[in-house]
Amino acid sequence: MKEPSFISVSITILFLILLSGCSSTDDEILNDEVIEDLLINDTIHEDIEDLISETEDVPTEQVKETLTFSWNKDSDSRINDGSVPFIHKLKDGRTRLYYCNGENILSAVSTDGISFVKEQGVRITKGTGFELSVCDPTIVDLPNGEMRMYYKGANKLGGPGLGSIHKIYSAISTDGLTFKKEGIRIDSETNGDNGWASVPDAIVLQDGRIRIYYVTAAEMEHSIGSAISSDGLNFVKEPGIRVRNLVDPALVRIDDRYLLFAASINDGFKSLPRGVYYLESSDGLNFDEPVEVFKGDNVYDPSVLKIDDKTIRVFYGKINPPQMGIESYTGKIVE
Repeated sequence: MKEPSFISVSITILFLILLSGCSSTDDEILNDEVIEDLLINDTIHEDIEDLISETEDVPTEQVKETLTFSWNKDSDSRINDGSVPFIHKLKDGRTRLYYCNGENILSAVSTDGISFVKEQGVRITKGTGFELSVCDPTIVDLPNGEMRMYYKGANKLGGPGLGSIHKIYSAISTDGLTFKKEGIRIDSETNGDNGWASVPDAIVLQDGRIRIYYVTAAEMEHSIGSAISSDGLNFVKEPGIRVRNLVDPALVRIDDRYLLFAASINDGFKSLPRGVYYLESSDGLNFDEPVEVFKGDNVYDPSVLKIDDKTIRVFYGKINPPQMGIESYTGKIVE
């Protein structure tokens, strides 16, 4: 306990002096009782001071600061006749933009992440059945130096309710240009997605597992769900919904945070105008409220390039009737 305060000690001494002149036994008894009461009150006062001091010393819970970006629209378009971009950083410092044109997956390459040159050939060619249309590529780098692409395959064009069923497939490559198809990874007809597992975005976790975020109709509305795999081939659907009512996920890690970029493409989410948003998470499963990147009609399918620890570039599809194109915004973290 702390030493008695100066004021408390002074009051006690004053009372002792005043009471010292009394000589009767009764007065002595009374004096002793008064002094005892004063000492008790002084002790209570000290206890209260200690309690206040201890309360002030308890550290308050730190409020997590969300990341804030300053966004600027990049001039012109990245690609003029493509859509549904996925941007992938190559080991030599260049970036490759995978995108859709018609019903196949193509690519273009860049040295600065702004000006892209189209590459010859087709990366993934449409097939039959549920690969009658292929699109929505995403790439992960494997420990052995290979690349694995996950992509959407559909039996026909069109959205849910129009007979279109979307599933997620994979293909493997040693150079990022020539891919060998591996088969289905997420079967929306048997996985609880009500025939709609689409627009995948894959990320390698710190423990080496791969998580795919994708658009699901699991609850009969467009939301973002996820599935996880230890080998990149066999995926287990994770319980719950990651983000409701937004679509077209794109993930990036900044320090210890996951940032999920997504699009609002219709009026189903009344609180959010159409445009592109991002949400933060510490575990990749539970995300905070959406934060606006930009508003706009006919924008969809964001993909994110981490330029450095403070800068990212968001690529997205844009319909400029009668043509589709790919545009971008660059964001810098505001300190």
